[in-house]
Amino acid sequence: MRPALLLSFILAFSANPTALAATRLTIAVLPLEPVMDAKPENASWMEGKLVAELRKQGATVVSGRPVAEAMAALKVASTRACDTRCQLAIGKKLGVDRVLAPWLSLQHGMTKTGTAWVWHVDHTSVTAGTAWGGIEKTCFCAETSWDIIAGEQVGLLLAFDPKTELKLPTSAPRAGLAKGPRDEPGMVFVPAGPFVMGTERGEWRDEEPRHLVELSAYYIDRTEVTNADYNRCVAAGKCRRTSYQRDKVLGQPTHPVPGPSWFDAIDYCTFAGKRLPTEAEWEKAARGTDERNYPWGNDYRPDLLNHKSADDGFPESAPVGSFPKGASPYGALDMAGNVWEWTSDVYSQIHYRKSAPKDPTGPAKGPKRAMRGGSWMYDPPFFHTSHNRSPGRPDVHKRYVGFRCAKPL
Repeated sequence: MRPALLLSFILAFSANPTALAATRLTIAVLPLEPVMDAKPENASWMEGKLVAELRKQGATVVSGRPVAEAMAALKVASTRACDTRCQLAIGKKLGVDRVLAPWLSLQHGMTKTGTAWVWHVDHTSVTAGTAWGGIEKTCFCAETSWDIIAGEQVGLLLAFDPKTELKLPTSAPRAGLAKGPRDEPGMVFVPAGPFVMGTERGEWRDEEPRHLVELSAYYIDRTEVTNADYNRCVAAGKCRRTSYQRDKVLGQPTHPVPGPSWFDAIDYCTFAGKRLPTEAEWEKAARGTDERNYPWGNDYRPDLLNHKSADDGFPESAPVGSFPKGASPYGALDMAGNVWEWTSDVYSQIHYRKSAPKDPTGPAKGPKRAMRGGSWMYDPPFFHTSHNRSPGRPDVHKRYVGFRCAKPL
């Protein structure tokens, strides 16, 4: 995937223990849950490091038996089953300021680089009555590096202050189903207005910094472009058939067209009288204006997307629109999972630091293009968040890559 980014955890967050101690935060830590190939002993070890680091940086920690009893009272069997509402209920019961819901994933052979560890901590403010998002770290590393990971995560968690956070103007229109000035079959309308793009909550460095973006109104396809759609372009002599379309599953008419290059996607969208969406347009259509992590909200829901370990009857891609409850605020479907989606932008790790505040279009040149949304080839959550970015060579064909088109007002 992106080794340089995956190893960015080494740049540890520097916190001031004295300043943090003055806040007198009381934090409940739910049991750190092992996911996929991670073992209970791995999770127990990392939980101990997380709790120790919280105390080291000045927080009062509630963990172990009191937390287990609170979860049992709510009939919650595991940390990942405890959503924001559950975390708030536990926090109120225990009388704490914040609740952390951590889990640890070990994914063997996920990429050519090897095995990936993923540490994730959901962060809920009981005082504010809301989720504050997740802190996530991914690396190909030895367990000896876990002290660094714990320190960085805790530093980010304790330093977070919503009062100083970049916020959407109160006058900005909120996301929701909207009707555009004209009918565009198969597309959803995204009204003009600002949204906060990117994240600074401990995920990939190329998603930073959070920044305000103003977009003009546009339409975007409700679903990914299907084989049936794409074949009309092939029949017209404007597109070339992809080799993966011969696959008995991937080539079915209602499945997303598999393996188009970025240039193929450009050809199809031009044929359809449209264009590829920019990264900013794709992200706003996926997450709306409330900075949610996924199209449907902040909590991971494995039943709302097509991903690698899902027991949903789809070994690879799924027919577009198979997960209607996973729709974005604007009504776009499959913006998490199924296939990665090309955008028009040239990919750059640092572009957010200097991108235009209105209708940004990406760097002028570069060897790769930006893809969004994750795919059936990967497991959640970090590949499928609405702010996740991935680079791809524009001339390469991958069976787990597709696209959707956009159209200006």
